[in-house]
Amino acid sequence: MGIARSDIVREVAQIPADEAIMTCVGLGYPDDAFPANAVRSERTPAEEFVRYIGFG
Repeated sequence: MGIARSDIVREVAQIPADEAIMTCVGLGYPDDAFPANAVRSERTPAEEFVRYIGFG
């Protein structure tokens, strides 16, 4: 996930300015009332372009 507000992440996580934030993973429960959480994108099913080997 990209970091849209690295300034906030840096402040809350107390990450110094001389250290880079490489990635950020959102954890927790979704807020179903938040409008952005209702957005659904059209995606190609993984089965159409992924080949699984060794997983039965």
